[in-house]
Amino acid sequence: MSGTAAPFALKIRRATASDAEGICEIYNQAISERIATFETELRTVPTMRDSILERDERHPVLVAVGVREGECEVREGRAIVGWACISIYSPRSCYSGIGEFSIYVKKDARRQRVGVRLTTALVEEAKRFGYWKLVSRVFPSNFASRNLCRSCGFREVGIYEKHAKLDGRWIDAIIVERVIQENLV
Repeated sequence: MSGTAAPFALKIRRATASDAEGICEIYNQAISERIATFETELRTVPTMRDSILERDERHPVLVAVGVREGECEVREGRAIVGWACISIYSPRSCYSGIGEFSIYVKKDARRQRVGVRLTTALVEEAKRFGYWKLVSRVFPSNFASRNLCRSCGFREVGIYEKHAKLDGRWIDAIIVERVIQENLV
């Protein structure tokens, strides 16, 4: 689904266990690229499936499913072009309204607003579950993610210096957040 590919519709929905293979493929692509995660160990489909099944309602995984023009809607587990999730920020109850988010888009579906659609849907889920803030960390060199966050209402609030090593090099992490005003009651 490169920039010159035929147009496709996008459906955002909650992930199911049958989506594990597509999610795993996209995450492993990101791990191999070394531009969006400190993780270096590729995931397996069974591990990803377990991760999806272990989540509760309040910590969703969403998938973006691409449907090419002229095709009927695809089944679960097929044509996943991106995924996003809300994870626990801290187990302390005082932070129960803060969610940590992640988002990954398949390489050949980038620059087609998949990330914007997924992030927007994730923010809506966060609103629905009463989160007052979403946070994440982004590599300073990952301009696509930084621009995505900015365009979806997130702001950069700081830098964790030398946050972790990746391939033997210390990498900083930019902290991003979005306050969800509607839930500040």
